[in-house]
Amino acid sequence: MLGSYRLIAARITLLISVMLPSFGAAAQAASHSIQITEIKEFIQLQGLVEAAQQATVSAQVAGRVNQVLVDVGEEVAAGSPIVTITALEHDHAVSQAQAEVAAWQVTFDLEAQELARISRLTEQGLASTADLDRAKTRFDHAQAQLQGAQAALARSQEQLSYTVVKAPYSGIVSARWVEPGELVQPGTPLMSGFSPHHLRVHVDIPSTYGAFVKAHQQAWVHGAELSRVTLFPTIDSASGTLRLRLDVAAGSDLIPGHWVPVRVQVAAHSGIQIPRQAVQQRGELQLVKIKDHGWRAVRLGTQEGDWVEIISGLQAGEVIEYEH
Repeated sequence: MLGSYRLIAARITLLISVMLPSFGAAAQAASHSIQITEIKEFIQLQGLVEAAQQATVSAQVAGRVNQVLVDVGEEVAAGSPIVTITALEHDHAVSQAQAEVAAWQVTFDLEAQELARISRLTEQGLASTADLDRAKTRFDHAQAQLQGAQAALARSQEQLSYTVVKAPYSGIVSARWVEPGELVQPGTPLMSGFSPHHLRVHVDIPSTYGAFVKAHQQAWVHGAELSRVTLFPTIDSASGTLRLRLDVAAGSDLIPGHWVPVRVQVAAHSGIQIPRQAVQQRGELQLVKIKDHGWRAVRLGTQEGDWVEIISGLQAGEVIEYEH
């Protein structure tokens, strides 16, 4: 019986040697020493891309849309006008407030001169203290009225400034809600936009992985580099998931609203990894070449980039050879 097993093993070895020829002269040989290393475990999920800065700008005054200066897809700079609104009552209010300020400025100047004159006469004994008090009262009244008129003018000018709607930050227009000639009220949506320079990805992970993800905070988004990983502190009671927010570094090609593949590390274990090029497949067999010992069948685990885990068939300290 033992002789039969040895005969079968010899035939398998001969078959493998026929199936896998020796490295050719044209191929570049490489070797790899087997070591125990940490192997990361991941789950593959889908994350939703969104802009960290996105907003809908609304009207703050009632009036009629005069101009829509930008359209969907256009880039705008922070503070640049995007919509103008005609509101004659605010023009009139500013004109009236300016007239009030001018009138009280004249009164204030006259009362200031009168107060100075009465003060001099009082010092010379030519005017009574009562005269000085009355002049001071008239001056204080004029000053208060002037300050009130100036505050009213500032409020009117602020309201008038709302007729020119400006972009709150640099970005891209994503929606246009009004056309020239439309009547708007305070709160009417005018434009929506977002900043393409501040994107993030939201992905929901099973809460059972929460402790590991919180400790390691390792995630990868296809086609983007991450600047920060944030795990939300609460569990969604309906789905039993935790939200993971991934801030994307500037320069990515991601677009808000897209779903993208996300890999999140949820565990790690010790094991053996070798270059994927070192594995040769022949039929159902996965084979690697052991230095000075020929080919050996192995069982593969997960693949991570150019490396593949070996579940069985290799031991630490052995050296494998392969072409690359």
